[in-house]
Amino acid sequence: MRKLILAINTTLDGFCDHRAVIADGELHEFFNELLKKADTMLYGRKTFELMEAYWPMIARTKEGTKEEVEFAELLDPMEKIVFSKSGYKTDWKNTTVLQEMNPSVIKALKQKTGKNLLVGSPSILDQLIPMDLIDEFIYVVHPILAGAGKRFFEIEKLSQKVQLSFQDCQPFLSGAQALHYVRSK
Repeated sequence: MRKLILAINTTLDGFCDHRAVIADGELHEFFNELLKKADTMLYGRKTFELMEAYWPMIARTKEGTKEEVEFAELLDPMEKIVFSKSGYKTDWKNTTVLQEMNPSVIKALKQKTGKNLLVGSPSILDQLIPMDLIDEFIYVVHPILAGAGKRFFEIEKLSQKVQLSFQDCQPFLSGAQALHYVRSK
């Protein structure tokens, strides 16, 4: 069975807006390694719009750092599933738009043969955690106090605590730390 892995950036004050974090070469290398072990990305519409506005162009033009170009080249051909209640339209290849988060769809994706599934959108994270569908959690915590932005669980609230087991920590030269957890059984 494929694993569904949350991999997301966050600031020390709990904001998960990727524009507030340190997106250097080392961070891109870290996410590139995650992409190499995955073949499907799950997005909420807002995160997808941000990704779609930038990464297909980098994959096409090859303009950017070596790590950014590699990220774009890994992401571009992947299967991308966007959850959007408004029925969002896109031309980005290998993209499917679904109007609702259905646990049976996610379970079927996990059962398919292939590599891992990745999610990095706070809005669908808020929905997936209560459904008990995420297998691993990777929070890259940046040494920044953003003061504003998107926080976890702004829309969906947890009805009970979710216990996680610590796996490891990877420090970055920027001072960020990648904290890796699995869901406790």
